[in-house]
Amino acid sequence: MKGRIKLKKSIIINDLYFEQKKTLTEIAKILNTSISYISKILRKNDKYQVIKKQRKEENLVKRRSVQKELIYNERRNKIDIEYTNMKNKHIQASKELSKHTTISNQALRKWASSSYNYNKEKKRYEFDIANLVKPADFPMYIN
Repeated sequence: MKGRIKLKKSIIINDLYFEQKKTLTEIAKILNTSISYISKILRKNDKYQVIKKQRKEENLVKRRSVQKELIYNERRNKIDIEYTNMKNKHIQASKELSKHTTISNQALRKWASSSYNYNKEKKRYEFDIANLVKPADFPMYIN
């Protein structure tokens, strides 16, 4: 009677492993036995080592492809984040630079104080054209 049960278990284990492609852990859970017992039964079959090696190689290929995909996605996300940050900075800079503000004449005189000399007679600041080249947007006189 015990021999028949062992034979049935052996057939079930071989069927689950070779035909249904279950792992040792899955088979052990299904039959409520230990993994070492499952392995012991399977080692008696000549195909076991060949199939075990094939599965190992297949799992290695799967693992590598998953790992490659994870690395690729991580790089792509990093590039996307960097691109978004750079684009936001560019937009902010273009907004700041596109503002058309004019500086007052008094502020310009303070900013470019060496370019203007005070004329006491006319009570105004005059651009020093004797020593400098006047830019087009600088006023000639500042009151």
